[in-house]
Amino acid sequence: MADWDNTPEDESDEAYEEAYDTHRAALYERLMAYADEHDLGDAFLADLVSDLGLSLRMVAYAAETEKPSIGGLRLDLDRYVRELGDSVREAKKHAADFIAEAKAAREEDEDEEGDEDEDGTPEETRQ
Repeated sequence: MADWDNTPEDESDEAYEEAYDTHRAALYERLMAYADEHDLGDAFLADLVSDLGLSLRMVAYAAETEKPSIGGLRLDLDRYVRELGDSVREAKKHAADFIAEAKAAREEDEDEEGDEDEDGTPEETRQ
């Protein structure tokens, strides 16, 4: 991805990954809260975030390149496509694990819903 300010690039790969994971988790929480607040579906949110990612990549190129050009932007966007392709290929490798976790979470949610009676009161509190 494009370089950006305030990254721990002088630090170890481990420190970079830790910072990346921390910021990713924080942004994810905020995005999900926004989606919940505005009743946005997951697929719609994914489209919005993808569009924002592309826009931010273009802004980063223009802002961080000494002499930005049309050709340079096109080359950077080609790199971005390759990077996204790498990410998708990596996600495909872990598809089975992801689906297993998603199914387990869904079953857990269904079990919790089953523990409540019709008025939403948990069974443990009913007498």
